[in-house]
Amino acid sequence: MNARRFGCFLAAAVLLAGIVGVRPVFASGDASAGPTSPATASPTPARNAPRDAAFSTDWSPEDCGLFKLRISGPPPLCGFVSVPLRHADPQSPRIRLAVVIIAATDETRRKPDPLFLAQGGPGGSTIGSFAQVLLDDPAKRPVTDRDLVLWDQRGTFFSQPRLQCRESSRLPPDADEARQREAMQQCGERLKREAQDLSAFNSLENARDIQALSRALAYPAFNFYGVSYGTELGQFLMRERPAGLRSVILDAVVPLGFSLVTDVPAVKQRVMTQYARSCEQSAVCNEAYPQLAQRYLALLDRLDKSPVPVPASVIGPSAAATTDGKPPTMTGRDLDGALFQSIYAREAVPLLPYIVARAEEGDYSFAFNFVQLMRVAQDDMADAMYLSVVCAEFGDTPASALAFPGVHKRMADAAQEGGRQILDACRDWNIRLLDKALLQPVKSDIPTLLLSGTFDPITPPEHADQVAAHLSRAYAYTFPSGTHGQAFSQPCANRLIAAFLDRPDTKPDGRCAQEAAPAFFTPDQLLRLPARASGASATLSDHALALAGPAAVVGLALLLFFSAVPVYSVTEVVRIFRGHAWSLPQGWTGRLIAAAPWIPVLTGFFLLAFIAIVSARMGTEIARNQFLLLVGALPAWVKGLTWLLLPYVLAMLLMTVAMVRLWQHGARSRMGRLYYTLLVVAGWAVCIALLKTGVFGW
Repeated sequence: MNARRFGCFLAAAVLLAGIVGVRPVFASGDASAGPTSPATASPTPARNAPRDAAFSTDWSPEDCGLFKLRISGPPPLCGFVSVPLRHADPQSPRIRLAVVIIAATDETRRKPDPLFLAQGGPGGSTIGSFAQVLLDDPAKRPVTDRDLVLWDQRGTFFSQPRLQCRESSRLPPDADEARQREAMQQCGERLKREAQDLSAFNSLENARDIQALSRALAYPAFNFYGVSYGTELGQFLMRERPAGLRSVILDAVVPLGFSLVTDVPAVKQRVMTQYARSCEQSAVCNEAYPQLAQRYLALLDRLDKSPVPVPASVIGPSAAATTDGKPPTMTGRDLDGALFQSIYAREAVPLLPYIVARAEEGDYSFAFNFVQLMRVAQDDMADAMYLSVVCAEFGDTPASALAFPGVHKRMADAAQEGGRQILDACRDWNIRLLDKALLQPVKSDIPTLLLSGTFDPITPPEHADQVAAHLSRAYAYTFPSGTHGQAFSQPCANRLIAAFLDRPDTKPDGRCAQEAAPAFFTPDQLLRLPARASGASATLSDHALALAGPAAVVGLALLLFFSAVPVYSVTEVVRIFRGHAWSLPQGWTGRLIAAAPWIPVLTGFFLLAFIAIVSARMGTEIARNQFLLLVGALPAWVKGLTWLLLPYVLAMLLMTVAMVRLWQHGARSRMGRLYYTLLVVAGWAVCIALLKTGVFGW
C-alpha cells in the first residue's frame, strides 16, 4: 500500500462535508502546540458571546480567524477550553479543546440546553467540517432555538496538541512499506514529545472531555449529536452518564466493538453488492448498465495491469512525481478507493453506475476531481488521532484476524495490507489498550434518536438496530437514499432532530424519512461538458478553460451591445448641434433605419436575460448535486433551455436586416455602418460560442 493509499485508508470514515472554500490563515497562535498550563482568562465571556453566562476560568476566548472562519452574520463565540490530559489524574497536564458556539437564532423560543456536535473519523475536525457550513447557511442548522456547540475533539485539527503525521504526508506516492513505517515511527516519537501521553487520546478521555466542556461553558444540561465515530463517542458518553446529559442523537451509527481494522471489508462488500443489486432491480438502470458488478471488477483488474497517469494538478506539487521521477499513476485499487469514499455523500449514489461506464471508456474525470477535493479536505484530518483511538481499542488484533474469509480477494488483500500497517504503528507507538469491557454494548434509558442511510458505505442500518436493541428509549429511522450522515443537508433529518429535542420521550413523526430509493442516472439523462466531449478525462480546471473562450465572447458582445447607448446618444447630440438631418427612405425601411441604433440595446437585454435565467437554473441543479461537476456533466433537460435564446436570435435577425439596409441606403456615416456591422458580427459569434460549449447538447 503506497503512502497515498494508506492516507486514504486512514481517512475512510471521515464525512465529505462539501466543497472546501478558501479560508483565511491563522490570526494567531499555533494549533499544533503541546499541552498547556491551566487557562487564566477572565470568567467573563467575550463581548460577542451568544448568551449571558459566566464561563469558568478554563475558558479562553479567541478571535474566530484562528479557526479559519469567515464571519458575515452574527458572530459566533470562539475560543479554547482547558481540560486534563487524564481526567482521573488531578496532576495531569492540560490540553486545549477548540470551541465554536453558534447562538440560537430564535430568541423567543430559546432553550437553555444546547446541542453539542461531534464529527467522526476518528480524527475529523468538527469545526472544519461543520462550522462554516452552519454559519453560511442557517437553514442547515438542525435547531434554531438552541445554541450549537462545536468542538474539535482532543488531538484533532484546531485543538492543541494536534495529532497529525506530516512525516508520512511528505513521502512520494510510491514509497515502500519500510519507508512508510519509518515515517510513522518518526511521527510517533515527535508526538510523544508534544502530547506527552499518546495513550490518553482515546474514546474514554474524549467522552469525559464533553462533561468538562459543559461545565466550563456553564451549561447545566445539554444534548449530544455525533456522526460516524461521533456515535461511538456518544455511546461512551452514555456509559459515563454525566450530569446534565438530556438526550443523544446518533447519526451513521458505529456499534461499540466494530473494528476499523477487521470489520470494514465485509461492510464494504455489502454496500457494493447492494449497488449492483439495486441497478439490476431497476429495468432502466439494468438496460443502461448490464452486468455492472462484473464490468466494474474487470475495470479494476485492467487498471491494475495498466495504470493510467494522474495529472499533476490532482495530487499537488508536493507529490508530482514518484521516487524514480515518473508521474504517479492510478491503479484499480486507487479507483476503487476513490469511488468507495465518494459514496459517503448522498449526491454520489445516483451517479455511480454512470461513473463506472465512463471509466470503462477511459474517462476518469470523476476519480481525478474527487481525489483533488479529498486532498484539500483531508488537510483537516488528524490521522495520528485516528491511529491512537484505533490502537487503544484494537491494537491487540492478532495477525490471523486479517484473513477475511468470504470477502472478495481484491478487498481482502487491500484490507490485509492496510490492517497490517495500522497494527505495526500501534506496536511502534506503544498505545495502551482500553479495558475491553468498554467496548461492550451500552445499556441505557437516555432518550436516543438513531439515523441511518440504506446506502451508507461503512455504517449500515443494521448497526443502528444493534445499538438500539440495548436502549429502552430509542427511536431509529432509515433513509432509503441516505448514505453516511443524514443531518444538516437533509431537511427531514433536521426536523426529526428538532422534534426529538423538544420532546425526547416521544417518538418523532418519521413519515418524511420514507423517501423514494435512489434513481440512477443513465447516459441519455446527462450531457457532457465540453472539456471531455472526446471521452478523455478532464479536471475541473479543464472545464473552466474550455468555457473561458465562450464566456469571453459573450462578455465582449454584451459590452458592445450596451456601448450603443453612449455611442448613439453622443452621435445624436452632435447631429442636432450641427443641424444635420438624415435623409431616410419611406415606409418600414426608413423606420427600421431610424430604430437601428436601439436594436442592439434590446438584443443585449435579451442576451442578458438568457444568461441570467440559464445561470440560475443550472446553478440550482448544481447546488442540488455538486457531484455533477466532478463527473463533468449536466442534466439532459438543459437542452430545452436553448429555446430561451429565441428572442435573442429574432432580435439578431432584425439587427442583421437593419445592417443590410444601412449599407444599401448609405445611411449614417461609413464609420457608423462599420460599427453597426461589428455589433452584428459579435452578436452572431455569441450564438456560435454558446452552441460550441456543448452545454446545450449541440
